[in-house]
Amino acid sequence: MRPGLSALLWGALLLACHPGVAGRGVPRHYAQAFDSATASCRTRPALCARMAGEEAVVPPAAQRMAEFGASVAAVAHVLEAPDRARIERELTECAGLARSEVLERYMEGRPPTPEECHEKGNFGGRYRTRAMFLGEEMHRVALACAESRLKVLRPGGFSVEPRYTYNQQTRKWEFMSAEKEAMLLDEGCFGELRGTIKPDIVIHSGNPLLAQAVYDFKFPCVRIYEGHWCKYTNGPHQGLMQDAVYYDALLVKPLRILPRIGVMP
Repeated sequence: MRPGLSALLWGALLLACHPGVAGRGVPRHYAQAFDSATASCRTRPALCARMAGEEAVVPPAAQRMAEFGASVAAVAHVLEAPDRARIERELTECAGLARSEVLERYMEGRPPTPEECHEKGNFGGRYRTRAMFLGEEMHRVALACAESRLKVLRPGGFSVEPRYTYNQQTRKWEFMSAEKEAMLLDEGCFGELRGTIKPDIVIHSGNPLLAQAVYDFKFPCVRIYEGHWCKYTNGPHQGLMQDAVYYDALLVKPLRILPRIGVMP
């Protein structure tokens, strides 16, 4: 996302959704996590907020499979094990490099203490916890690293932070182009992005709707192994887990990428 767009969106919105909304506090596991603001709907309440009278828009996965139809499943090529292993090795390295680089830049190379993770202040020009700031920075570095490496491994066969929207008329998930997303953000049409999802990395063979693998970077602050999927507490996906919504949209089980640990379900 362009820096100008990011600033505009942050200026217009308050932290919310994953998991919580502005004015209701930050859950304990979130306060201890680096998990990036850009990686989840908590940074974009306008995208998650439920309008009065609006119904949840996410159908069950089984229904989604039927709507996609057998033809779509047949078109999507299976990601071969050697290719998957190479991709996941590169993404794991990117996660580790991102953590090391950001800690070196802001923490003199050491991990923050639990107290420092919880500390609130003006970090990066916005009032938030140190964990949120460091997580966003790590996420930004990891995504840039992933894009550069995947361009070599899979030119034309991946998307970084693609956005998907659910069309209630057709009852299908659709891919939103980066151009349309940028236009909506520039024009302040945040309501049209409500309920959309934006995984970190989607592997495909040219069509972002035919996912072969889906990954999200997670950067825990206090404990490396605690990089959980979020639970939506507001909006169209209220009560659902982030990975369940990703699966419903893309019909591929999403995986987490954690520094040092690697791939986790």
